[in-house]
Amino acid sequence: MMRLLFPLPLIAGMIFAWSVCLDPGHGGSDTGAVGIYCTEKEANLDVAYLVRSYLEQLPECETVSMTRGTDRYVSLVDRVEYANAGGFDRFISIHHNAFNGSVQGTETYCDTDGSPESFAFRDITHPYIVEAFGYTDRGVKTAGFYVIKYTEMPSILGEASFLDYITLWDESWRFFTSWQDHDGIEGWAYCAGVCQNLLSPVIPDYLSRVVDNSYPSFATEGPNRWGHGYYGIPFGPDYVWINVSDNVHTARWNPYIPVSGSYDVSLWWVAGSNRATDAKFTVHHHNGENEFTVDQSTGGEEWYSLGSFAFHEGTFGWVEISSEGCIPGLVIVADAVRFMNVPVGIEDDVSPAPPQAMRIYPNPTVASVRIELFGFSGVPEIGIYDISGRLIDKVSSLHPNSNVFLWTTDACDPGVYFAVAHRHESGSLSRRIVLLER
Repeated sequence: MMRLLFPLPLIAGMIFAWSVCLDPGHGGSDTGAVGIYCTEKEANLDVAYLVRSYLEQLPECETVSMTRGTDRYVSLVDRVEYANAGGFDRFISIHHNAFNGSVQGTETYCDTDGSPESFAFRDITHPYIVEAFGYTDRGVKTAGFYVIKYTEMPSILGEASFLDYITLWDESWRFFTSWQDHDGIEGWAYCAGVCQNLLSPVIPDYLSRVVDNSYPSFATEGPNRWGHGYYGIPFGPDYVWINVSDNVHTARWNPYIPVSGSYDVSLWWVAGSNRATDAKFTVHHHNGENEFTVDQSTGGEEWYSLGSFAFHEGTFGWVEISSEGCIPGLVIVADAVRFMNVPVGIEDDVSPAPPQAMRIYPNPTVASVRIELFGFSGVPEIGIYDISGRLIDKVSSLHPNSNVFLWTTDACDPGVYFAVAHRHESGSLSRRIVLLER
């Protein structure tokens, strides 16, 4: 998994604002490349949201827009017209290739007759995408693809990998399971290319993820529809709000955490005189949950930290806001939550830690899966979670003091699951399990 941050040139004086249009290729009836586990249209959209999550953390990035935010068909003409009407500074069309299942590699295109700025944008971004996956570098190329030919700003089209590749591994499975944060590292790579091309002084930290109210990983619940607000400085295009009443309304931000560790959780909202002074926030993390009362009538339009908490890799943790118990007649606002990794110091740890690992075999599996722990003793049982983070089963060791577990999958539907081993003194281990259709 990529960890390096590449140096960028520093610029003196003002940092000029800029904007980016992201174009997740295909959508709706147009699936694009088809893999065993997912389609290109799905992978493209997932990556686009992660590019957006990184770019929107930059103060100089004024706007990030997408030609589609859901699984719907958008014509090539409409994509180009949308980008040109918005007057964006850069345009990125996100794609994944296909051939015959045996070819793998990364290509980045600009228009054959494109501007020098498009060629420079392509040449700067391509190495980041190659570094992200470590696949064969198939080079920078030119083509007359409609969306990069007729957009008026510097434009590129990326084919980060071949989605139909199945020779040494299944590329579509890597996207479907977020294997080693597959879509996240690609999203960061595109962001890094934009930052270097537009001379941004920094690149967002790879382990910093934001969930905005406009992202798929945000959801609201309650009997009434949440309204949308646009004034002030929301994170992203808007925020959502609900009047406090006798009915309970909640909203949840549920990120994909790329690496297990400690993460600072920060809130963003737009303050106002009608805001709740007692908005209820709950952070659900590895060690339990913590509740906070936040005054949304003041502050706002900057990150407000709730503290640092331990999170597992995956979607096991989330943040929730609730109107329950709040003063009726006021408004609670749900906008954005940031999860930023906090490095843990090691200066007081002088003893080497034993290697710890979880081995799952076979994976993907069909009927049962064998789970073995190494360097992680004293675990009485392993929890099996579904992709939504719900505990669905507990598996005991085969013998007393054994580190071998057997999970029988007969009662489970095909899909992605997570095996999680907890031990208070040593933390936890988790691995993905893919259950195939029988």
